[in-house]
Amino acid sequence: MKGFIVADYAERFQEEIKQLGEWVQQGKIKYRENVVEGFENVPEAFLGLFSGANLGKQLVKVAE
Repeated sequence: MKGFIVADYAERFQEEIKQLGEWVQQGKIKYRENVVEGFENVPEAFLGLFSGANLGKQLVKVAE
């Protein structure tokens, strides 16, 4: 068994970003975001990470 450490592949970062971007545009990779509105809701959003309340990436929208 071998672990995966992102820093081991730092020199390939630009290649990775390009390829992943293409896959997202092609619909080969789909992602989900959970957006909580307002800075005052940061604690709620943070605690939701531990209770499974979010799906995918947890974001807090603080301004337009």
